[in-house]
Amino acid sequence: MEDSGEIIGCAGLISNDFISRMDLWPWICALYIDNSYRGRSLGKELLLRAKADAEKAGFNIVFLCTDHIGYYEKYGFTYIGDGYHPWEAVQEFMRAIT
Repeated sequence: MEDSGEIIGCAGLISNDFISRMDLWPWICALYIDNSYRGRSLGKELLLRAKADAEKAGFNIVFLCTDHIGYYEKYGFTYIGDGYHPWEAVQEFMRAIT
């Protein structure tokens, strides 16, 4: 996401982001909005774009892992369990139907 040629936000759609759940895909990852642009629903726009891209690729469910409890639920994500990376503490992971 850009504003006047400056990158202000991003999100990715990848095949796997959670080493303990290799059976789930695709994953939304790296959602970020620059501090000065937060509060404008730009994160929502990026999530909707990632979900649409997943749907175009034939997926009707997307996943993500987070420690930002309360944020993603506003956009249709529901908690489905905990997982781990070998280098990190347990984080919740969620899914959303596209």
